[in-house]
Amino acid sequence: MDNEKRIYPRTQVKWSVSGITNSGMMQGETQNISLNGAFICCEKVLRPNEVLLLTVNGPSGPMQVIARVVWSNLRACDAKEFTSGVGVKFMWSLPRTESERFMWTEAD
Repeated sequence: MDNEKRIYPRTQVKWSVSGITNSGMMQGETQNISLNGAFICCEKVLRPNEVLLLTVNGPSGPMQVIARVVWSNLRACDAKEFTSGVGVKFMWSLPRTESERFMWTEAD
């Protein structure tokens, strides 16, 4: 039985991400993403409730979203260059046009 409670399904993708936080810039990579949020591996430790401006570099080009950190874990990512993992929630719903729907579901 699947206990998944997310509204939107996550797609497993590795897209580069950069962000601006109150404490400076961050670089990272998505592990999965949906219309509502993402799991990001990054080099910077981010705190829950921290707000950031993210640039997500998807296959159709970069998109900017404002996101809030929901959780943070120093051991969530295996990659050596990314020491921290964060779950973020996008603070507004992205438009659901056909081209954007394709972009969010298109895997590498």
